[in-house]
Amino acid sequence: MPAFSIAGGSSNPHTLLWEISGNGLKSPSYVFGTIHALCPEEFKVPELVQNKLAQTEQLSLEVDMDAPNFMAELMQSATLPAGKTLSTILKADDYKLLATHLANTMQLDLKLFDNMKPFMLQSLLLSQLTDCKAVSYEQRLVEMAHAQGKEVIGVETIKEQLAAMDNLPQQIQTDMLVKTVKDMPAAKASYRQMVKLYLAQDLQGLTEIMKEDMAEDEYKLYEKNFLTARNIRWIPVIEREARAKPTFFAVGAGHLSGSEGVLELLRKKGYTIRPIAA
Repeated sequence: MPAFSIAGGSSNPHTLLWEISGNGLKSPSYVFGTIHALCPEEFKVPELVQNKLAQTEQLSLEVDMDAPNFMAELMQSATLPAGKTLSTILKADDYKLLATHLANTMQLDLKLFDNMKPFMLQSLLLSQLTDCKAVSYEQRLVEMAHAQGKEVIGVETIKEQLAAMDNLPQQIQTDMLVKTVKDMPAAKASYRQMVKLYLAQDLQGLTEIMKEDMAEDEYKLYEKNFLTARNIRWIPVIEREARAKPTFFAVGAGHLSGSEGVLELLRKKGYTIRPIAA
């Protein structure tokens, strides 16, 4: 998913790992905030995270990436509606700019992606922002869970996740895409700062840089549709799974904090949410 899905923020302590207990839970569950792409030299799974995963009985990501129908649902939900293509929804100059960029930097023909929604191209560009073969927390956690014989689930389906992106006006999606390509050095610098803040476990800082990168009205729409609405929808799922068995939840760090973040929503439900320094 796009890099900006890590943004978040609050006055919470600088940590990405939290314990969920109380309110009738027989055993605690845990929630860990992830970033979707890090360079190998910066990537590590903290020992405390490894320990807490080992203490639980299942891993829950935002979506179950190894579900049998994952790729089929992804491609179905990532395709533009009939009658629409990137060449029709982008301005001619912007389409040419994107086509030239993909051809020159990745040896890819934009025509191959003409029926894809803009966020799929944004995801493709993520590899260029990192300047490395990035490592994914989600993939590493799945590998660890499988090695421990744990089931992997998701708090939402890929269809639900991508529907949230569809709630963002198409103009905002295309503007984000074109902005990245027009000034790749600035996009790389912004992403590097996001990584620095993530490694410092500074959720408030991540919020501020996200707000700087988007117009105020765009950020409000993004926050409402891609963060808050999903957080609210996740809570019953988190409650159900945590009550069934101790679960290690790993979701984008931006979903953790704020007045409508996962942590505060769980507190309002009566759970004890305790930061664990990782």
